[in-house]
Amino acid sequence: MPRMLVLALFLAGLGLAQDRKVVVYVSLDEEHARTILEAFERSSGIKVQPLFDTEDNKTVGMVGRIIAEKASPVADVYWNNECAQTLRLKSQGLLQAYISPNAASIPDHYKDAEGYWTGFAARARVLVWNKTMLSEAELPQRLSDFADPKFRGKVAMAKPLTGTTLTHAGVLYARNGAAPTENLLKEFIANGVRFERGNGQVARIVSEGVVACGLTDTDDVSVKQREGLPVGMKFLDQGAGDAGTLVIPNSVMILKGAPHLAEAKVLVDALLSMETEAQLARGASAQIPLHPGVAGPEGVPTEFSSMKVDFAAAAREIDNHKLDLERMFGGATPTPTGAASSSDSTILYMAIAALALALGFLWLGFKRRSNAA
Repeated sequence: MPRMLVLALFLAGLGLAQDRKVVVYVSLDEEHARTILEAFERSSGIKVQPLFDTEDNKTVGMVGRIIAEKASPVADVYWNNECAQTLRLKSQGLLQAYISPNAASIPDHYKDAEGYWTGFAARARVLVWNKTMLSEAELPQRLSDFADPKFRGKVAMAKPLTGTTLTHAGVLYARNGAAPTENLLKEFIANGVRFERGNGQVARIVSEGVVACGLTDTDDVSVKQREGLPVGMKFLDQGAGDAGTLVIPNSVMILKGAPHLAEAKVLVDALLSMETEAQLARGASAQIPLHPGVAGPEGVPTEFSSMKVDFAAAAREIDNHKLDLERMFGGATPTPTGAASSSDSTILYMAIAALALALGFLWLGFKRRSNAA
C-alpha cells in the first residue's frame, strides 16, 4: 500500500477518534456528577457533552425533554437520580436495551431484567434534624409522625412533584393505596409541614434553624455535615413491623435512537463500575454502593431496614396520581429542561412588541423629518 494512502487512512482514523463523543442528560446534582464525567472523558478520550437538570424540575423536566425529542433523539444516555421516571421512559418505548458486563453483581431488584436500565449508587430517604433544636430522643420515628401535633410547624419536605420525593409518593401509593396516601399527605398539610422546591432546600433550612427537622436524601444531609453544620441523619420506620427506609438508586440507560451508540455503551460501563460507585461514596454526595464489597460513605449507616419496593408499580401510580398531587400541592407540570415556560414566552412576546413599537415611532419620526426637508 502506498505510503501516502497509509498516512491518509491513519489521519482519517485519528480524526474519527477525535470526533468520538457522547451526549448525556443528567439529573444527579451537577456538582456530584460533573467530576465523574470529566474523569471518564480524560480516561476514555470520548468527548462528553452533558446537560444537567435543575432543582425545580428534577427528573420530570428532563424526562419531558426526552419525550419531546423522541422523533429526533439528541441524547445518547440518561443518568437519572432515581428510577420511577426511568420506568416511565421504558413504558413509552424510549429506551434501548443494553446489559453492561459491570451490572452483573448489582442486585436484580435494582435493575431491569431486560437490560433497559440499571441502578447504581443509591440514596436513602432520611430525616435531617438540627441538633441545636431537637435531641435525638425528641425526633420523629416514622414518616407518619409528621402528622403528630407535637411536630406542628417543625417539619419540612419537598413538594412531591419532582425527583425522589415524587418517587417516594409513588411508592406510598403503590404500597398503601390512594386513599391512605392522600389522607396522610393532607394530614401533613394540616399539621403545618413546610413544603419546599427540592430536597436541597429542605436540608438548607433545617441547617439554618428555620425548621427543626425534615425529610430529604442522604446526600443532602452529608453535604451539610461536611460543611460543619449542626445536622444529624436518622433512618425512619425502623421499628418492628415498620415498612423500613426507602432506598432509591440512580439509574442509567441508553436512549432509543442514540446517535452515538458505541460511545454510549462505554459510558454506561464506566458509570456502572465499582470504581464509580466508590468515588460517589467517598465524595460529598455520599452515595450508597450497590456493588458488594464497595465501601460505603462515611457517616451513613450501612445496617438498616430497607423498604421492599416495586418501582414499576410506583411509576404507574405516579402517572395515575400526578394531577392529584399537582392539585394538592399547587404545582403545575414543570417545563421540560431547556424549554421556555409560558411566562418566559409572554415576556419574549412583550419585548418583541415593544421593540416593534419603538421602531415604528423611529420610522414615523424619520418620515416627518424627511417631509419637512
